[in-house]
Amino acid sequence: MLMTPLRQRATSLKRLMAPGAQMPVYLLMFVTNRCNAKCEHCFYWSELNTKVKEELSVPEFDSLAKNLGPMLQVTFTGGSPELRKDLPDIVERFYSYCRPANMTFCMLGHATARIVEHVTEILKRCPGQKVKIGISLDGLGEDHDKLRGIPGLFDKVVATVRELAELRKQYPNLRVDIGMTVHGMNYKNVGEAARWVRANLPVDVLKPILVRGNPLNAKTIDDVCKTTYLSVIDRDSPWLKGTDRTGEFTPWDFLVHSKEKVSRDIVAETSHSKTAPLLCAGGRETAVIYPTGDVAGCELRGDVLGNLRDHAFDFRKIWFGGKANHFRATSGQVPECKGCYHHCFISPAIFRTPKMWARMAEAAWDIHNNLNSGSQLEA
Repeated sequence: MLMTPLRQRATSLKRLMAPGAQMPVYLLMFVTNRCNAKCEHCFYWSELNTKVKEELSVPEFDSLAKNLGPMLQVTFTGGSPELRKDLPDIVERFYSYCRPANMTFCMLGHATARIVEHVTEILKRCPGQKVKIGISLDGLGEDHDKLRGIPGLFDKVVATVRELAELRKQYPNLRVDIGMTVHGMNYKNVGEAARWVRANLPVDVLKPILVRGNPLNAKTIDDVCKTTYLSVIDRDSPWLKGTDRTGEFTPWDFLVHSKEKVSRDIVAETSHSKTAPLLCAGGRETAVIYPTGDVAGCELRGDVLGNLRDHAFDFRKIWFGGKANHFRATSGQVPECKGCYHHCFISPAIFRTPKMWARMAEAAWDIHNNLNSGSQLEA
């Protein structure tokens, strides 16, 4: 028997806040490793376009979602998720059994027609579900095409974003974001690209992402990338504070903007100090599942905790097994953890860590004051 949505949300919040090992409430779900791009900064490049025939089937996703139960966040990634023709079928399973507060899709934006078709179908099948489509854009025009290895990709991204923005008029629970990586191959021009996006594309969020590690493997360039990242997020501060906002600022907007402000600050602090101010969510609140059913606690550590097919999709047997317990016990101690600022593992840790709540409250209060100031000026 399925839980009511309210009970599902209460269960997922309890898992987030309870001490000790709990079932995850954040999931990075690699639905495919198929990808048309050839990004030199990709950490997953060696797995792309391999073992395609071994990808989980829709019935297997059904079993997985049932075993996971209530979630707060499910991020569908890859590869590029839109390359799975059955993506709406997969998503519907997670909607039915996990009822997450938010679903995020990380996409290239290349296949405009298919993306719009998929998103429309997902919104129809999952009424009321908050859906965020994150499209990658790392430069302008041919710069982006070269970075991603697909001629004409920039124009496709622009078309995809604008069509999704039209769809958003019909479905207010849809958000359209741009994910913009900052690394050693675009640090000279990424600031200009960020300004262009804010001025020309109808996006809800521009999310700068400081790449984990540096493709050029040069410390001097790495330091410049961090400075560039700081410059991009500083220039985007009016959006965070709501001063350039048009229309209603909902409670969800307050939460998203406040969390994003704190998250960006943590990335900046950790990238320079090499010490994170909170305990990583990997292997705790956050799970990673790869297309063939391998379960991990983090994308950057090589530990595979088990395979779902080997355990009849009983996720608990893997998550509370010996390998998972070892993963959690060694969190922060292995080389991959030192100075890590993996964006995806920061958000759940912010909500779980009491000392971060003051930062969230301060960010929300700052937004509130800026919105009121803007209203008074208009009056």
